[in-house]
Amino acid sequence: MRSRAERGQSMVELAIGVAIFLLATLGAVQLGLLALAEEGVQSATLAGARVASGSPASTDPTLSLEQGALAVRAALAGEVAGMASAALCPSSGASCWNALECVRYQSGVPEPGTQEPCAAVRSDAGGLYSYGPLPTDLDGPQNPRCGHGDCFGVAATMAPCAAAAAAGRLSICVAFTSWPPRAVDVWVSGGLRSIVPWVGSAGPGTIPVASRLRLAVETFS
Repeated sequence: MRSRAERGQSMVELAIGVAIFLLATLGAVQLGLLALAEEGVQSATLAGARVASGSPASTDPTLSLEQGALAVRAALAGEVAGMASAALCPSSGASCWNALECVRYQSGVPEPGTQEPCAAVRSDAGGLYSYGPLPTDLDGPQNPRCGHGDCFGVAATMAPCAAAAAAGRLSICVAFTSWPPRAVDVWVSGGLRSIVPWVGSAGPGTIPVASRLRLAVETFS
């Protein structure tokens, strides 16, 4: 008959084997879910870019940006369920574009003394593309922070997406590259929760994801 020590050793080995098998199984499931989630984030980014790049139907030049961000959030709802939640403004929970200021442009140059809330721009303000976001809210060379290149991510509204990834939180950022609008930038970034207790590069249980897309605005394409 087997001794009590041998039976104890067998139980320990069995427990270790089962634990390793379960971790391997969970790891495979995690990899599958991660691949689907990453593909979903990319698809949601494209869906939002298509909405935001449509011809603005309002004198408020930021309305199409907000609609694009809402389209991203709606698309993400079913793609990353349980792994992350998406926010338009992680710091306040409100829309990032409600309080944006606009300025009147003349040949691509902002006119001093014409700044006012984007939502208050009048229909008789000089045409649909006369008023646009402040240069600091543009994601291209018109932004003073842009030194050279395409300067993706320099707009102030892009700041939440440049922050460090947090587990279970995705940020949605949208901005025009210029005014008049030639293209729109959409950036979705953050961290997915892992179901396997490993330590990722962004911290325990966090899997960083990011999707960036620049799409030409229909009217000017």
